[in-house]
Amino acid sequence: MTKKKLLIELSKKLLMQLSICIGALLFFTFYFGITLSDLGPAFTFGVFLLPATLGMVNVFSFHLIPEYLFRQRYFWFALYTAYTLVISIFLIAMSSFYGVIFINSWESMDTGFMLSKNLYLIIIGVYIVVLFTSLFSSFRESHKMHLHNQKLQYALLNGELQLKQQELSYLKMQIQPHFLFNTLNTIYGSAIANRVETPELILKLSSLLDYLLYQTQKTLVPLEDEMDHLKDYLALEKMRHGNKLKVTSTFPQKSGNHMIAPMLFLPLVENSFKHGKSLGRDAFVELRILAYADKVEFFLRNSYDDSVAKGNLASSGIGLQNIKKRLQLLYPDSHTLTIHKSDGYFEVELQIFTTQPKES
Repeated sequence: MTKKKLLIELSKKLLMQLSICIGALLFFTFYFGITLSDLGPAFTFGVFLLPATLGMVNVFSFHLIPEYLFRQRYFWFALYTAYTLVISIFLIAMSSFYGVIFINSWESMDTGFMLSKNLYLIIIGVYIVVLFTSLFSSFRESHKMHLHNQKLQYALLNGELQLKQQELSYLKMQIQPHFLFNTLNTIYGSAIANRVETPELILKLSSLLDYLLYQTQKTLVPLEDEMDHLKDYLALEKMRHGNKLKVTSTFPQKSGNHMIAPMLFLPLVENSFKHGKSLGRDAFVELRILAYADKVEFFLRNSYDDSVAKGNLASSGIGLQNIKKRLQLLYPDSHTLTIHKSDGYFEVELQIFTTQPKES
């Protein structure tokens, strides 16, 4: 701690002690002099009680309460409180005795001042000051602890937020190269075959790259943009497979104001095309997206051939694991994901019950 900060802390403590002294003296003056026309003797008597009062205030407010009561060390708090009360009664009695002697030694003062005052009333007056000061100190310490706990909570939440952001960024980095690799293979195959649709494939890829570079950096994108992105991808796959793979898709005419996390559906659609290829029988991919007032439904069904699926097992696992992790991070309590594999087909059904994912 620098000298400047040390001086500031000392100044605050001295100011606090001075405020307690002034407040105690004012209380004692009116408490003991309420029946007197001259408040001088009451003020003088309060000065004699001030050391014992200030000592009790400091013991309770700055030691017993924060060190024992707030830390739930109740036995030691009760024990030390009992010791303090016994010692304080003795000190109050001594202060009162010398205060009375001093006041009665002044001829200008009312010599009958303390004859009407009992010791227990004096003790009660001192304890009233200690009680109110301790309550104020307890409230101040409690407020400080509350602010400290809030800072710790904010730091913890901020740390969790940063971890989730890093994890989401890592998952997106996995998705994008995987998607680009498959799409470039599609264009490469089209170029080798000298197909006339190759320029259109490149144009579709350009649109997808624009989406990847700019839209996926956002937390939310309109559902309509996500569907346009899927339509471009479906167009690429249709051009690639031609009549070998039957692709059907259904999209809502109006998506409303739904917002959704970007690149949420693509890994599932990619997997469907990898597994949708079949050896020796008709292959199909069926995609359906429905938008309701309070949820978005995604349904995907494709043909499934074990001989083809085994060759794509490792790569398909990346997309499925990513989508599960992202859903857990973004929609922890507001989504259902059902994956069903049967003889000859593979189904995925995803329901998102809110359009606002968890902050991350």
